[in-house]
Amino acid sequence: MPGLLGAQFRIFANAPSLSVVDAGAHHGQTTAEYLRYFPGSHVIALEPDPENFAIARQILAPFGDRVELLSCALAETDGSVSLRRTSHSGAHSLLEVGDMRYYDAPVEALAPIEVQAVSLDSLCAAHRLDRLDILKMDIQGAELLALRGASSLLARQAIGLIALEVLFQPLYRNQPTFWDIADHLRSRGYALQGIHDQRHHAVNHAVLRWADAVFVAPRLLAL
Repeated sequence: MPGLLGAQFRIFANAPSLSVVDAGAHHGQTTAEYLRYFPGSHVIALEPDPENFAIARQILAPFGDRVELLSCALAETDGSVSLRRTSHSGAHSLLEVGDMRYYDAPVEALAPIEVQAVSLDSLCAAHRLDRLDILKMDIQGAELLALRGASSLLARQAIGLIALEVLFQPLYRNQPTFWDIADHLRSRGYALQGIHDQRHHAVNHAVLRWADAVFVAPRLLAL
């Protein structure tokens, strides 16, 4: 099992139960992989776009009460936020589209919509989750905002593993880069486990555009 899921499986393969938050669930495929490969997992999946949410609800229906699908975004604070939609269903973001040279194909900015947002601290408090085993995020440049909304959890190092998409080029305006996220997590005691599934520019392979990264809390580092 290569890539991002494989890295997590090698860490948690023998865990009898897992609490997972999947932010940016899109059509539910990654949530479904967690539920299949980790039989003892329960996943809270977040997808703010109504069209993506409807598809995810159908895909995840067979898993019953092992998954809770919420129509909201993960952000720094609770409340209403603008979701900047694009012609590519996987590129919606709380940030505006950036330099189009780094996309696989040009995307068109559509009219934004207002959606509800929740911070991770609030979400876990509402679900009475004192600790979280896995936080997965693919929220198109808004990952650092979401981490700022998890200040209480991170201060207690209560998230075991953080798997997230990281950007190296300005795909969105005023986005954080991998280095910003790494500095934020390192200052809270988290260590980089690895960088997976690198995506380089098709024309110039020297240009790394984005990848997936895994960070782990100190309690997972014991030998």
